[in-house]
Amino acid sequence: MDLEQHLIDLSDAAGPSGFEGPVREILKDAWQGLADEIETDVVGNLVALRRGGGSEPRRRAMVTAHMDEIGLMVDRIDGAFLRVISLWGVDRRTLLNQPVIVHGERPLPGLIGSRPPHVLPQSERGKFQAIPDLVVDTGLPERELRKLVPIGSPVSIDQHAIRLSSGLVTGKALDNRASTAALTAILEGLSQRPTEWDVEVTATVQEENNHTGIITSAWRTRPDLALVIDTTWAVGVGVSEDRGYKMGDGPLLAIGPNAHPKLFELVLEAAERHEIPLGVEPMTGRSGTDGWFTQISREGIPTAILSIPIRSMHTPVEIVALKDIERAARLAVEVVAALDGGTLGRLALDEEAS
Repeated sequence: MDLEQHLIDLSDAAGPSGFEGPVREILKDAWQGLADEIETDVVGNLVALRRGGGSEPRRRAMVTAHMDEIGLMVDRIDGAFLRVISLWGVDRRTLLNQPVIVHGERPLPGLIGSRPPHVLPQSERGKFQAIPDLVVDTGLPERELRKLVPIGSPVSIDQHAIRLSSGLVTGKALDNRASTAALTAILEGLSQRPTEWDVEVTATVQEENNHTGIITSAWRTRPDLALVIDTTWAVGVGVSEDRGYKMGDGPLLAIGPNAHPKLFELVLEAAERHEIPLGVEPMTGRSGTDGWFTQISREGIPTAILSIPIRSMHTPVEIVALKDIERAARLAVEVVAALDGGTLGRLALDEEAS
């Protein structure tokens, strides 16, 4: 697999929360031949199962990343323009003058505009306008818009990924297409490695919205442990080293209440054993990732969270280092390939049980 091209394809695809179909199709094509079973569940999660070689009933590990992105939704038609609302997480500072695609009866190119400064009251000049004050202009008259754009149609930013220097890629939705690209690399790596446990690799939906995908997937799968891959802040403009992490220095492993302490140690030891660069990311409470809902599913699931640093998070020009994606995938492969009959005993918090 050409990881860079795969990441670009994933970034370019439109997949706002609840409308992840195009992303799912790219992943489904890429995963063919890499799993024993591939299915799409009732909420839209894409699930790939690789059966282990251990005796039945086998333990099961879940490796997961969300595939949705932030976006907009058509709220109403206002003459020849569309009014939109946020599909969670959209920063209004990034929207003005952005080219977009309106996903109605057919994809329609458009542009986000607003009132020109000449007609704004002095008190509103220099301020970022609220999303309901913005309009999407497709160039079509109201009559055509009403035929082609049902209320509730998703709207995605029309931003194509670009190769930068030094192994960097910029594009929209790298939160979390960087991690879904890592899922594909994990499946490729596992195709060359026998495992004792069953391994379920899942691209989940609606993390940016309400975590619907992971809530249902973790409940159904009932894994014995889980590895969640997401993104975190990279050092950049306005993000100093005391808040972010350097791109190219490897992924980060969460430590804190949302991370199982013994599984944290297991992953950290795997990174050290295989000389994979890995930082530690303190998370003092709910991580804001699918890891939280995995951890508390059913009677509880030992969960670790790996994060890939990206710059300019939740903007159309996020930036990621390919080597960080590769290292996150390699580490995940090493972790699940080493799972055996004694793993759960080693993860027990009750010292006598271990």
